[in-house]
Amino acid sequence: MSMLDATMRSILRSPLHGMVSKKMLIVTVTGRKSGRVYANPVGYVESGGDLLIGTAAKWRRNLVPGEPVPITWRGRDTVADWEVITDEEEIAEPYRVVIAGNPSHRKRSGVSLDADGNVDRDQLRGALARGAAVVRLRPVPTA
Repeated sequence: MSMLDATMRSILRSPLHGMVSKKMLIVTVTGRKSGRVYANPVGYVESGGDLLIGTAAKWRRNLVPGEPVPITWRGRDTVADWEVITDEEEIAEPYRVVIAGNPSHRKRSGVSLDADGNVDRDQLRGALARGAAVVRLRPVPTA
């Protein structure tokens, strides 16, 4: 996986980013204990100006409350305000958006949409128990 991540980081930071940057971005965090910098390529879905990331990965634990997170989005380095959503009621709609916009996440998470287009709540509870969350990013406008 690290070779694939390295390849994605290279593409997302290059003039060729357009091939994948409509669905992927880089979130950069610093390890709380190690101090090591981690540049994580992640899938996202855009919704109403927010960037929604469905993830069970641990990188989100390194987000620092009150501090914007550096991201590389559409070939540009910027920062974004963020929130991690794990409450079942709060996460249902953003998770629906993630699943509808990112079919590969649906496969990895084991959460599908019901006949009405809503997340299957039993599957969602299972994913939450396995550490699933939605990270909502709000890119900070630059002057």
